Amino acid sequence: MSWWVIELTTNLILLGIVVILGPLIKRFGRSYAGDIFRANPRTGKSYLVLMDVAYYLIFVSYILFTVTFEPSFAWESSTAAVLQDEVVRVAGMLLIMGLLHGLNVLSLPLIGRLLGMSRRLGEDMPAEPPG
Repeated sequence: MSWWVIELTTNLILLGIVVILGPLIKRFGRSYAGDIFRANPRTGKSYLVLMDVAYYLIFVSYILFTVTFEPSFAWESSTAAVLQDEVVRVAGMLLIMGLLHGLNVLSLPLIGRLLGMSRRLGEDMPAEPPG
């Protein structure tokens, strides 16, 4: 099998992972973000939109960084070397997704609390300074 067929297949798999897992994570995370941003739902919606943009930027750039336009020297000896490199690419994508998702899940309550506190502080302040 030619190296470029494996490369093209891997790129399609990576794009499929991004297209399938992105909306899936968003769908299940929407209720979690709703609980976190209960005091300010507009902020929660804005946060989710910004995280979606970041998600697609990170993973599209990962795919572009790892695209190969010519075969590596190690690939000329066996198809196994090509397959191993491509499996590492897919595993790298899944690892980055998992780490970023875990970081987001752990940091979201802190972000929600900080944004909620700043909103309450703004509401406690008088509209016009006394004077």
